[in-house]
Amino acid sequence: MNVQEIEVWLGTPLFLVPCHPGTKKPMVKYTQETMESTKWEVYQDKLEHGNVAVRLGEYSGGFCAIDFDDDQSLEEFLRVNPLLATSARWKGSRGAQIGVRINGAYPGPSQVRHATDKVLSKKGEPIGRPLYEWRSTGNLSTVKGTHVSGCEYQVLVPNPPVVLEFDQINWPEGWPVPKIKEPMEAAGIEQELVNKYGEPYYLNEKGQVNGINERYWAGLYAAEHEVLYEPDEKKFYQYDELTGLWENVTEASIQDGIATRILGLSKASNQLTMEKQITQQKLKSIVGALIGIAERRGAFGNKGQFIHAANGIITFGGDGQVLFGSFSPDDYSRNQSPIAFDPEADCPRFLNELIYPAVSPEDADLIQRWVGLALLGYNLPQRFLILDGTAGGGKGSLVRIVQALVGPQNCIQLRTSQLESRFESFRFLGKTLLTGPDVPGDFMNQKGALAVKALVGGDPLTGEGKGLNGDFQMFGTFNLVITCNSRLRFRLEDDDDAWRRRLMIVRYERPPVTKRIPDFDKVLLREEGPGILRWAIEGFVKLKADLAEKGDFRLTPAQQGRIDSLLQESDSLRLFVKTRVELSDGSSITTSDLVQAYAVFCADQGWNPMPTTVVERKAPDLMLDTWQVPKSNSLGGEGHRSSGRGWRNVRLIEG
Repeated sequence: MNVQEIEVWLGTPLFLVPCHPGTKKPMVKYTQETMESTKWEVYQDKLEHGNVAVRLGEYSGGFCAIDFDDDQSLEEFLRVNPLLATSARWKGSRGAQIGVRINGAYPGPSQVRHATDKVLSKKGEPIGRPLYEWRSTGNLSTVKGTHVSGCEYQVLVPNPPVVLEFDQINWPEGWPVPKIKEPMEAAGIEQELVNKYGEPYYLNEKGQVNGINERYWAGLYAAEHEVLYEPDEKKFYQYDELTGLWENVTEASIQDGIATRILGLSKASNQLTMEKQITQQKLKSIVGALIGIAERRGAFGNKGQFIHAANGIITFGGDGQVLFGSFSPDDYSRNQSPIAFDPEADCPRFLNELIYPAVSPEDADLIQRWVGLALLGYNLPQRFLILDGTAGGGKGSLVRIVQALVGPQNCIQLRTSQLESRFESFRFLGKTLLTGPDVPGDFMNQKGALAVKALVGGDPLTGEGKGLNGDFQMFGTFNLVITCNSRLRFRLEDDDDAWRRRLMIVRYERPPVTKRIPDFDKVLLREEGPGILRWAIEGFVKLKADLAEKGDFRLTPAQQGRIDSLLQESDSLRLFVKTRVELSDGSSITTSDLVQAYAVFCADQGWNPMPTTVVERKAPDLMLDTWQVPKSNSLGGEGHRSSGRGWRNVRLIEG
């Protein structure tokens, strides 16, 4: 069904909005100004390349829809409305929507629920099962394309919508009925808000507006928008029903919306002097009042176990079942993958050309489980991943694909050299994935790298932003991936066990592919993005089983052995001093002998030794701490094998 056929079916006027396939997310800004602009012809072309939704209510000449989630409610409604059985009807995955054209006044959007038939919300609270949803001005209804579940929308009744007044619709006994606003409400004055906050404006003896009630306008904004204020971050967030995201909104944007609302009420109520009240000082005061009304400390602090895809929310049953549902403000999600979920999608090139040729099956499985965790956006097992080894082996391509899955806006580069600086942690606010791409071998040997344990370990963190008064709180629930062509050396500070609980390593030891494909990550995302997303979701299902069994990633002996070896290599000089030096009266070790013996020790283990300058700087403290022998600047004399600088009364043990 093309655009012309939709217009013939539903009649005009009809404000059609092109949306991305499988979603209600518009491809364009669907404003009246856009529709009337010269660009609209370009936007019209997009209607043929995705989903098509109708902007309901006043934008489509009173065209509204009644949405039923189940056939039982639909049948009950049609029994008392036989005329509407002949009206335009269509469906997505279940139930149906009935289209009607309303003459005269009609209610705003309203979802009506059963009073007694209870189901559980996503928060586990009992709520009424949806009876129906009255959809009008402010709603979009998809009529053509792919439903979020993956099925195609179907036309059930190809007739034009029935034209009637709202009061002519019959409602089954006991069903709540949406309410048409009274004249005062139609002008924008909500009586409930008046009762709570007072009158919206005040009149002088001449009947002119000489003041406005800031709390009323703040309350009105909160009532008309899903908005909250996070006091720790000192930011407003507003829910977008098209994306399911709580997005940061500036105070200037809120002020503009309030000013537009006051101007609209001024005209609707014929109180034109109210326009004079729209001043920056008044708007700032209203936003100040909104802070108190909308404050929700910690609203984003407890992320549930769900994955926010471009076209819906993915949750998980206790038996490993993958469930797909619609967006909800109750999820308090700020992080969304830009890729749509498709339960049938596959990714053969991604697996057979990028993953399987580069690593062992066990490591491919570990990568899959970790990518699923990165997609979740919350580091439940408190571990991070290192990909090291073969240059050109595909590590960088994999990480770029993971960043695209998670969403580039949710990722940020980790800079260990800057972690001790005052404002560095502020960069991580609202992010879920930290990356260290192609880092040097000393990346984790920086002094600031010690903070990585807190960033992934669930610890409370305090940050500070430039220009902000006070600190903000967040928790170290970040996922982290680091790529390096050589093996990293860690700054352990005698805390080997803590690092052992945090690390995972996949080593790329196979030769790189002989034929390189430019921008291979982009090719794979373009061809197999939904399939890679599904592969990652399957990885998280596997990880959930690991967590249920042992509360951590399940690692093979080889994978655990890499961690132990890397930590030993990072502390190789201390290990050398403990195992290759012993007390011996009358013996001595020169600095040059120790440096040479240490290099041989590392070669025997297959490790990279520390630079000579580092060994010479650290060895005196280690020798004193381990064997209580201070460094001497004048070895030699009778009974001593060597002369120069070094240590007395110790000797090297042959390996």
